Amino acid sequence: MTETGLQTAKKSLGQHFLRDHSAIQRIAQAIPAGARAIEIGPGPGAITEALLERVGSLAVIEMDDRFATHWHDVAEQNNKLSVIHGDVMQELDSAVDSVQPEWIAGNLPYNLSGPLTAMLASYNLSGGMVLMYQREVAERIAAGPGSKTYGGLSVLVRHFYDVKRLLTLPPGAFSPPPKVHSAVILLTPHSNTPPCAYPLLQQTVRQGFAHRRKTIANNFRGSITAEQFESLGIDPRKRPEQLAYEQWAGIAMQLHKAA
Repeated sequence: MTETGLQTAKKSLGQHFLRDHSAIQRIAQAIPAGARAIEIGPGPGAITEALLERVGSLAVIEMDDRFATHWHDVAEQNNKLSVIHGDVMQELDSAVDSVQPEWIAGNLPYNLSGPLTAMLASYNLSGGMVLMYQREVAERIAAGPGSKTYGGLSVLVRHFYDVKRLLTLPPGAFSPPPKVHSAVILLTPHSNTPPCAYPLLQQTVRQGFAHRRKTIANNFRGSITAEQFESLGIDPRKRPEQLAYEQWAGIAMQLHKAA
């Protein structure tokens, strides 16, 4: 594979390669030296190379045959690196089980950002995650209750993590330039014991945000009464985007009792 071939992005995979050196360093430095890490979608490796200089071990998950072959070749010369060749949605669970990472990093594929984030949020890592998104998606993840952009992902990531926006990047920081700005989100463990299991929260959030314009009472009609909402300290007339994580967890536990 030529150097030129490694720099060519595939539109079908939603590839946009980060070129901004300052941003690359900030992402890498967000992960402590010597940590065990997984990187999602290393591509030609701008972030990967910075991580390899910093972490104790790095496993990369790459779907693109070109880059997987390249990183296999690199791994033969660098025992810090291991390579998983496949679809991240299929490979991530087993990778986390085997690697036991403290940190996960990645410039996430735009076309997978929603379902992939819901999967990532289920892992209770000891370190955290440094994840790049389209700015609009990052804003949804970081949004608080009452915001128009607050939604299911905003709730799910708070099961194990505090959320902070690390930096925002213009299209020119990438090759090829995307049509939108991007942003990097830092997730760090809040160390609070979640009141419910993650799959139960995910199921509850999916149902609760299915109809954003309806009240929370309408979205759970037949499952939770107005009196039960009030016993949870929740006004049943509120809409989904008005409820904080703790209230969503309370609803999940109420549904669990009724099951």
